[in-house]
Amino acid sequence: MDENPITHPGVPEEVYHTMGKKTFWIFFLERVHAAFILLLLTIALFILGGQSFLAKTPVGDLTGYTIMAAWIALALFVAATLITFLVAWLIYANFKFCLGEDSLKIKKGILNKEEVAIPYRQIQDVDIRRDISFQMLGLSSIVILTAGHEEDEKPGEDESEGVLPALDKNLAEWMQAELLKRANVQKVTEEAPAPQQ
Repeated sequence: MDENPITHPGVPEEVYHTMGKKTFWIFFLERVHAAFILLLLTIALFILGGQSFLAKTPVGDLTGYTIMAAWIALALFVAATLITFLVAWLIYANFKFCLGEDSLKIKKGILNKEEVAIPYRQIQDVDIRRDISFQMLGLSSIVILTAGHEEDEKPGEDESEGVLPALDKNLAEWMQAELLKRANVQKVTEEAPAPQQ
């Protein structure tokens, strides 16, 4: 029998959260390039297949082959879009964060699961970043700089620690304030001298 089950009052129940539905679409758009190229190829082949000069080539009538290639490209486009959708969904569903009692925990990964815990006491700064596409969608990226962060490194370069790639703007601002508050509270309690008796 488990002596300290998760429902025990001494063990905080940590709730992991996903990053919001807009984040899924960001993950999808970041990976849809191959499908987009196949779509352009499909359109080009259908336009080319309707041209009359293909019927009069020295090797014969190529119209049928061009149309067949267009249909194959269309099938590949649909397959690539579905696979991209599935991969983006799996990444989104497996990327979660939790404000624990003493650290921010980030879980991610489809096949290779990874869980990173960033102690609040190590957090030095929490940056919010919004490029133009994020501003249009009302999203923000959070980059957490810890005590071990090197000045010459680019923030967010190491994606394995301290980056929440896309959160709703309001949630990102709340997270920034909450993380800084928790980091400051721990610093104050750690630096306070012990009372003398």
